[in-house]
Amino acid sequence: MGFLSKLFAPARGPKSQTGYVKREGKGAIWIYVQCDKCGEKIPVRLRTTSELQRREGPDAELGPGMFFVKKTVVGSKCYQRIEVAVEFDAKYDVVESKVTKGKLITYQDYRQNNEQ
Repeated sequence: MGFLSKLFAPARGPKSQTGYVKREGKGAIWIYVQCDKCGEKIPVRLRTTSELQRREGPDAELGPGMFFVKKTVVGSKCYQRIEVAVEFDAKYDVVESKVTKGKLITYQDYRQNNEQ
């Protein structure tokens, strides 16, 4: 592939996973985590202006997403610490996630179980 075709080719990044993020205006998004121990579903609000970190310069090659966040989440039932690391693309959709002692769930999963 020539230089110009590489330059004008569409960007090929990791595939985003839809349904895991709920947007709230311009400055916030929600992700949802479920505890492995007690099954509690925990909503986590993230401010896009201060809590999400942008990958720039040499750090851009360290992960698949344009933005990332690392948080410790604690619910109200069993107080187990859930370690969450999530990578986001430019549209704040989840690209990759790693959750210790829990799992990332979709907004629909969160709503279904909380309405019952």
